[in-house]
Amino acid sequence: MAPAGVCLAEWEGFEPSIQETRIHALQACPFNHSGTTPGCAVPARAGKPECTGRYKERQAGLRYTLGVRLLAVFPHPDDEIGVSGTLAKHVLRGDAAKILWLTRGELASQFGNTPPEEVARIREGHGHAVAEMIGAEAEFLNFADSSLTGGREEALAIARVVASWKPDVVVTWNPHDVHPDHRAAYWATLSALKFCRIPKLVGEPYRKPVRLLHYYRSDIPRPVVYVDVGEEGQAVADRVFGFYRDFYQWEYSLEAFRANRSRLGAEASVKFAERFQAEAPLAHPFLG
Repeated sequence: MAPAGVCLAEWEGFEPSIQETRIHALQACPFNHSGTTPGCAVPARAGKPECTGRYKERQAGLRYTLGVRLLAVFPHPDDEIGVSGTLAKHVLRGDAAKILWLTRGELASQFGNTPPEEVARIREGHGHAVAEMIGAEAEFLNFADSSLTGGREEALAIARVVASWKPDVVVTWNPHDVHPDHRAAYWATLSALKFCRIPKLVGEPYRKPVRLLHYYRSDIPRPVVYVDVGEEGQAVADRVFGFYRDFYQWEYSLEAFRANRSRLGAEASVKFAERFQAEAPLAHPFLG
């Protein structure tokens, strides 16, 4: 792992496996330095000691590995749209994926005066339908919509799922999103990745390394991970987005959705991509 506080020109230490390199990352460096820090991609320039650039990182030795297990943790059905292509691409390659929703989103304002119990039933059905499109397992916890705190109870519930399902990668919301349930999902998930290692909390512990990724946010200075979802993953993401768009009658069009994914792909020199962030350089050679 590269030292903290440096621009990451390359992520080293990967063992090539099979198939082709697909991950590309673009990182904004938040650190002040003169370009002489070990591992930094910025040459020292007279009069310009601060790094303000963005650097594309191609991981030449990074290859896809079979048998990966991906767990997506979100508060509400439809939060998973942003990872649907990644999950689908891995499922199509023979990997395992699961989506865990913490609530049923029963307070969604789009349903007007529909009773929360009925909204919960409808939205749970949405989750199961989308999971089937992706080829993922689906599970709902029983927390109330707009009640999440990111605290111990939620973290323990997620930890028990992690300990039993044993993921290699977990994806969730970012810690600064405007919706309190979204922020809470991140913090509860982060704690869960510690709790899942403690037998007195979860029974049989799960202690293998787990990479936590979260949805991208431009003001969070963390490494950015682009996953090349390809035509096949994007096709599934289109179905997922279209399913929700048709139901909620969103004004945002499928064409605009695809254009945005194409823009992200262009940033990573691929056709379609999804974008995440990690607390540290990616440790597993498979998200591609």
